Amino acid sequence: MNPYSTDMGIYMKKLFAYILVVLTTLSASAFTDGTPADSAKVYFRIGHRQFDPSLGNNRATMENLVNHLREVAAADDIERIVIRAYASPDGNDRANERLAEHRCNTMVDYLTRHADVNPALIEALPKGVAWDELRRMVAENPDVPAREKILDILDNTPVWVFDSHGKIIDGRKKQLMDLNGGRTYNWLFANLFPELRNGVAILLYTKSAPAPETTEAPEISESSEISDISEDSDDTGSSVSYDTVEAPQTAEIQRFALKTNLLYDAALMPNLELEWLINDKWSVSLEGDVAWWKFSENKIYRLAMVSPEVRYHINPRARWHGMYVGAFVGGGLYQLQNGGHGYKGEGGMAGLSFGYMWPITKNLSFDAEIGAGYMYTRYKEYEPVHGHKVYLMTKSLNYFGPLKLKFSIAWRFDQTVKLSKVNSAL
Repeated sequence: MNPYSTDMGIYMKKLFAYILVVLTTLSASAFTDGTPADSAKVYFRIGHRQFDPSLGNNRATMENLVNHLREVAAADDIERIVIRAYASPDGNDRANERLAEHRCNTMVDYLTRHADVNPALIEALPKGVAWDELRRMVAENPDVPAREKILDILDNTPVWVFDSHGKIIDGRKKQLMDLNGGRTYNWLFANLFPELRNGVAILLYTKSAPAPETTEAPEISESSEISDISEDSDDTGSSVSYDTVEAPQTAEIQRFALKTNLLYDAALMPNLELEWLINDKWSVSLEGDVAWWKFSENKIYRLAMVSPEVRYHINPRARWHGMYVGAFVGGGLYQLQNGGHGYKGEGGMAGLSFGYMWPITKNLSFDAEIGAGYMYTRYKEYEPVHGHKVYLMTKSLNYFGPLKLKFSIAWRFDQTVKLSKVNSAL
């Protein structure tokens, strides 16, 4: 038996063993507990984006948080800081969303200046109207007038109701305003909305993940509805009117992402991957890899592969952000030779993947993924003799183990769609 006939199998096993070590190290360091080590909640005056220390307990809250951040930063123990901003239903939705974004930026600037925090560690997530939090507050407060009717509206009425032509004819806010001739909405406006328009929850995640040190978790439930409706640019946030005439019929969402694996690119194997986010939980992707190089007659590096994948996103922090698991298949062909024996064949694979995606700008994200499973390949082994490739034998290889290692940069595409389609798809 030719002693070189097992070379390819040995090389592949050594390569995958090395990849497994790398993957284990990456997975142990990259994915941490999702529980914040510290948190704070600050309030804003109606329609204002400026932080006011004299409002409520803002001064004491931020002094405590800043002191803690300085200690953690000095120990180089900050993993990330997440700032989530919300707004109340009063005012128009575009202004509320923009106001939440401004408040996020205000707190990013505040922490950067007062706590000496690296802004690269801060993730700002403006969330718009906090409908879920309003429902919780109504359910827990027996003094709310017409409480059962309010809960019914919040549970069963969409944020926007469309007719057959896509025109807005009704909605959750309108029904709340019409309840009891507006008296119930005025009560909500005076007693609950100030709590909702507090604007900002600040969550600290540390590398060592200690137990929480603050007294109250500020997390506000995220609304699952599309809120970017009105084109009105007023930032007052204090209007209680409901205008269905000027509301546009489109919204911007990010449903597609184009990716390239930086590790494969560095290995001279250019690749592209297109991922489609079906909804907050599911996505599908298609990846293609091609390396078609011939450096000399006996130095050949050629590989072409296609791999589709379906992914389930586990409790995503936001769209295109968080942990996911997936199932993939793939197939392709190759020719590999480095001066000595060469190998030419094709193969297929199937397996499971585990990954995490996090945003770095509005449209850019990083995506880290590992994958393992089964691969089968059948190939011909040959050797160069006086300028000819002499066939030796045909072999096959069955392999179980790591199959993917990805560290990709992703560009998320903005897409303008009709709101009625947005509500049904996302």
